[in-house]
Amino acid sequence: MIGWWMSKVLCMIIGFMYPAYMSYKAIKTPNKDDDTQWLSYWVIFGLFSFVEFFLDIILQWVPLYHEAKLVFLIWLAVPSFKGALKLWNDHNAKLDVWVEKLEQLVKRFQASADAAKPVEAEKKE
Repeated sequence: MIGWWMSKVLCMIIGFMYPAYMSYKAIKTPNKDDDTQWLSYWVIFGLFSFVEFFLDIILQWVPLYHEAKLVFLIWLAVPSFKGALKLWNDHNAKLDVWVEKLEQLVKRFQASADAAKPVEAEKKE
């Protein structure tokens, strides 16, 4: 067990710093395969971070959670494992469905907000 603080530091390095550096390097190369690897990583990492934010109060009580998270981030980030790319290839069709639903929800929200604007403008005059 490496402890809460050390695992947080290592997760920050492995989860943010290394992928940010590798993404920077990938942008500079003409090869697009590495771009796909790192874009996949950031999508998976973003979804993971979003879910973790809401489950954090529970996960902090799970023994060795931070160590398991560290192993998961290593698997996602290290290019020889290609964990992020594997998750992306296995689950992007499901994600497409969720993205479509989210886009429809945003469009409905924008439409209702746009419909309310003229009423507000008339009240000010």
